Amino acid sequence: MRLAIAFGLFLLSLSFSLFAREIKVKVSLSPAGDFVGQSTKVRGFVDKKGSEFSADELTIEVGQLKTGIELRDKHFHERLGGEKAKIIVKGAKGSGGQGQASVTVNKITKPFSFAFKEAGGNVQARFDLKPSDFGISNVKYLGVGVEDKVVIDVTIPVR
Repeated sequence: MRLAIAFGLFLLSLSFSLFAREIKVKVSLSPAGDFVGQSTKVRGFVDKKGSEFSADELTIEVGQLKTGIELRDKHFHERLGGEKAKIIVKGAKGSGGQGQASVTVNKITKPFSFAFKEAGGNVQARFDLKPSDFGISNVKYLGVGVEDKVVIDVTIPVR
């Protein structure tokens, strides 16, 4: 009986690792420090054909991004268009660890490039965005400001 339970838990943990969905948005602060907004509520899949990877659309509802501090979450969400707003990545295509796509934040769409790798049935991608490209600037509180570069790490399952 214990063996059956242990095996069931193993299969359950394996299924979660095979279909991981995660986004981490690292925001650097000036003069020092940073914080990370993260969520496991990313919607969408990556398709693989030969050595080519693509995703028609990936979305995250802004309110799903959590930083660990409720007041900071509130301000973070407001700057990104409100809790119900969506960050949408469209037309992602890549091969050889490099790709291109477009992202919409605050109803502003911009192209971007990203690096990626396939790992354990998922694609792990990293890219940088400039908040000022999306109408987010002059963010300061008690002398601490947000730098004009955020680093995004995302893990999406391959189907």
